[in-house]
Amino acid sequence: MTLRALTTDEYALIGGITADSFFDDPINLWVFNNKAAMTLTFTALAKHVMLPRGFGHVSEDERSGTMWLPPSASHDLPITATIALAPRLLRAGGIKAVQRSLKIDASLARIRPEEPHYYLFSIAVHPDHQGRGEGKRLMLEGLKAADKSNMPVYLESSKESNIGFYQNFGFEVLAEHKVSEHSPSMWPMWRKPIA
Repeated sequence: MTLRALTTDEYALIGGITADSFFDDPINLWVFNNKAAMTLTFTALAKHVMLPRGFGHVSEDERSGTMWLPPSASHDLPITATIALAPRLLRAGGIKAVQRSLKIDASLARIRPEEPHYYLFSIAVHPDHQGRGEGKRLMLEGLKAADKSNMPVYLESSKESNIGFYQNFGFEVLAEHKVSEHSPSMWPMWRKPIA
């Protein structure tokens, strides 16, 4: 599998790849209710946050990819993009999708480490391609920047079954986190700098 860097105009591509890969993700289903709402949100985040402020990679066949933010990059969606997304998200996912997306954003902001770090927003492999080593190659490619800078890396695993995958790269679980009493769990994870 050959990887290439995403360009800033490929937000729809990586937004779609991420939604396809996260279609059965417990926390994203709880927040967004369906894949259409996920696609809208992931595409908006890619367009306004992840690609212009960070970087990502995509496989040659465009079935897998990642989105990363470097240290000091803002995670916040610009207010104009938030205003544009809200009515579309309301139509696609309903009022709960809007409410829960705001709730999860605030909750994750509270638990995000203050120490400067690289942030892995998503590592997405289409279900038909999972188990072929694509996730490993994507992770190693993204970790190059953090390792070159001798910086830690942070992520939130939204599936307990993925924890072992991340642990293979040196990530450690910080805690089990719930956005609310009725939400699925998430696992914030931290990888110390590799000297």
